[in-house]
Amino acid sequence: MADANALLIGGAGYFGSRLAESLATDRSVTVTYRSRPPARAAWLASGVVQPVQFDSARDGTLPVSGLFDTIINLAMPSAQETAADPDGAKERALKTIDACLALLEAGQAERIIHFSTFHVYGASGAPDYSEDTGLNPIHPYGETHALVEERIAAHRCCSQVVVLRATNMVGAPAHADLADQAGLIFMDLCRQASEGHMELRNDGKSFRDVLTFPAAIEAVCLAATTPSAGGQIMNLAAGEALRLDALAHAIAAGVPEPIDVVYGEGSDTYRKPFHVSVNRLRSIGWSPRNDLAPEIKRTLAFFLKQRA
Repeated sequence: MADANALLIGGAGYFGSRLAESLATDRSVTVTYRSRPPARAAWLASGVVQPVQFDSARDGTLPVSGLFDTIINLAMPSAQETAADPDGAKERALKTIDACLALLEAGQAERIIHFSTFHVYGASGAPDYSEDTGLNPIHPYGETHALVEERIAAHRCCSQVVVLRATNMVGAPAHADLADQAGLIFMDLCRQASEGHMELRNDGKSFRDVLTFPAAIEAVCLAATTPSAGGQIMNLAAGEALRLDALAHAIAAGVPEPIDVVYGEGSDTYRKPFHVSVNRLRSIGWSPRNDLAPEIKRTLAFFLKQRA
């Protein structure tokens, strides 16, 4: 794939930077960014990717030229951003997907991979979720993603777009500018473990579907190159949920000295195991190893290096 080109919108973030590094091993990768804090700026200047500044709040079109095999849209506002400014977040998200669709319509790209979220299903606490489960977002983050999905479905090029509804993707970051992602439970627990202590804000008895970065990257590559994936909505998930105390103990086991895990009193909707169907991804050949241990080890090493 030496002549292949990928454009990652928001590709300098937590997952995007890992995805970009993986894709850059066999193709040219352009990433957009909104800001350049020091560690992110150093990563952008490393020569691995071609950086382009793009902020949908300011720019009406994507400032890129040439042809792309795939556009990957990761530039959705975070949960914190949407909670603070729901209307502004929705406007930015729609402007971003419109800019991506404009490139597709102009023939500058063959396919879009758009990252949506499991949160479009709401927080029903149901035992099973499939792509046919009705959408019932209950907060601005889920509502924003559902709105963008509607925009995609109504576009005349929708058959060239793959929507991936991701659960909790976890892994070691490529750089230290994590923004809101630093507060994700996996990242927070790994950081704490690297400092010799672990404390959860809840009682550890809630469940999350946790998918590793390598498994997610494999899904992206398949979705980008499999003709039958076009026009589909696919869950991107581990499939079986993991209890948070089990996740905490798996992280604690990754450090040399024993750590006591302290639990809080908080709880949430996901109090029972649940299953997220990934049959649509499996139908195009996705069958990854979702092995947490290597990513825990790599993430702990990242935080230990930051402290050194």
